Amino acid sequence: MKILFLTSRFPWPPDRGDRLTLFNLMRAFSESHEVTLLSFADGSETPEGFEAIRRVCRRVETVRLPPLLSWLQAWVGLVLPQPSQVSYYRSGRMQRLVRRIVEEVRPDAVLPHAIRMAPYGAQPEIPVRVMWLADSLGLALGRSLPFSPWWKRPGIAWERRRVDRYSARLSPLYTETWAISPADLEDMRRIGCVNLALVTHGVDERLYGVSHRPAPEPRVVFLGNLAVPHNIDGAIFAARSVWPRVRAAFPTAKLQLVGASPAAAVRELASLPGVEVTGLVPDLLDVWTSADVLLASLRFSTGIQNKVIEAMAAGVPVVTTPQVAAGVEARDPEHLRAAEGAEALADAVIETLRDPASAAARVPRAREHVRSRFSWQAVVGRFEHLLAEARRS
Repeated sequence: MKILFLTSRFPWPPDRGDRLTLFNLMRAFSESHEVTLLSFADGSETPEGFEAIRRVCRRVETVRLPPLLSWLQAWVGLVLPQPSQVSYYRSGRMQRLVRRIVEEVRPDAVLPHAIRMAPYGAQPEIPVRVMWLADSLGLALGRSLPFSPWWKRPGIAWERRRVDRYSARLSPLYTETWAISPADLEDMRRIGCVNLALVTHGVDERLYGVSHRPAPEPRVVFLGNLAVPHNIDGAIFAARSVWPRVRAAFPTAKLQLVGASPAAAVRELASLPGVEVTGLVPDLLDVWTSADVLLASLRFSTGIQNKVIEAMAAGVPVVTTPQVAAGVEARDPEHLRAAEGAEALADAVIETLRDPASAAARVPRAREHVRSRFSWQAVVGRFEHLLAEARRS
């Protein structure tokens, strides 16, 4: 099978959720299929990054996205019915490149990632067209509203309405529209998307073999790209609201805020007692080896949080919010601890640290939960099934 990936960000380094997802999925496809990648680029790409992507792709081509022009398009697009982020990524060069590659490669399947790339993937001559919306963007915008400054809320609400209408309008042009969690699937159904399917992420198989070597002091980890709003809010909430109660119970404990591109508000948290802002680390396996708890204190998010299923696969006890737990279909206290609010989250972390036997009893159940539900090969298999159906019809 020849599959064409369309991405708004070059998928290297895999330092944020979308890049990590796309790289791992392309790697899974490349084991038995031919992968072509067309991606926007911003100039930060390195020769090493292109080499890493070429190892899993037969063909890689990029289009430079001029930031000034893109922001101008987004601002002008405020009065248009299509979402601003679609306007931001509008490009005649990308449109022409997609048409040329479709004619030259004749792909069997196309996967544009997220709504911003969906207009480029609606090519009727490609037998299998999958619009992988993954997280419901409208649902994510709605959940972020209570945590946003008052002056941003009208704009967020306006973008949400446009996202919902635009997603529903594009959906019939695709063989399937994919959601990543039951809540996202239900929201896409609510707004009128059709041909829906629930298709989840996978995890790095190496995580199942992680051996835990605890540090001398209790170590709690918050993980995520620290430049995106839900992770910035979650890190600040963890350090300022949750952590003081944990620190009072365990004075030597460390809270590590791990992830790429920490925003200024996150970097400031390093001044708090027991808080470390590490930034990006070379290999997350080292983080999972020494972590006692993953604290995923996300107050607004959608979809599957990669950090949670990775920690579960690596045998690290997880404390998170009910929304995040629902996204990975995990149950409290069978697979993890889920709690709402700073005090309850802190108490769940304290309980996990004080009762390591109970936490250890959750580990095999959590690992089996991830192993049985989250597989990159299952995603590949879904494409193969859709292509077989298309060829029979």
